[in-house]
Amino acid sequence: MTQSLAQIARTILVMGIVLSLASCASKQAESISMGGTEPLKGFSKTPTEEIVKATHPIVVAKAEPSSLRETASRQLADIHFAFDRWVLSQEGKKYLVEDAETLKQHPEAKLVIEGYCDERGSREYNLVLGDKRAQEAMHYLASLGIKNPVKVISYGKERQVCAEHDESCYWKNRRAHMVVEKGK
Repeated sequence: MTQSLAQIARTILVMGIVLSLASCASKQAESISMGGTEPLKGFSKTPTEEIVKATHPIVVAKAEPSSLRETASRQLADIHFAFDRWVLSQEGKKYLVEDAETLKQHPEAKLVIEGYCDERGSREYNLVLGDKRAQEAMHYLASLGIKNPVKVISYGKERQVCAEHDESCYWKNRRAHMVVEKGK
């Protein structure tokens, strides 16, 4: 009987070590295409296991009080995205067309486009997805003739505007937000 308890204890110990080593394993995500119509490729169904490298360093914008900035920022709309997507909706494109008109009135303004995600998924995954959302908005504004200097920042799932755990709140957090910095 003592020998069987020792075997059980040894088996439990070995299984514990194997499980702890398996939980430490991670895989490198494959590169992600710029399409935007499909979920991000190379990610598992459990995004907390992913390690993703950002395509460029994350930059934090300085908040400088400016009447131009305040006026333009009030007029610029947040662009919202579907879950796990970075493609612009028709509504998002409509808002960006309106934003482009405002920006054309302020060619000296510097624009910062901040990409955000809802709370689901790992920090790294959401930083990349937020970056893709901000980049998509930037490319669309450029296609509309906006020549203002644009900086893209991804905050991923940081800085949530809504803390509830439901779809309407998740939708509010999946966005590209425009901030106007004072021009030189």
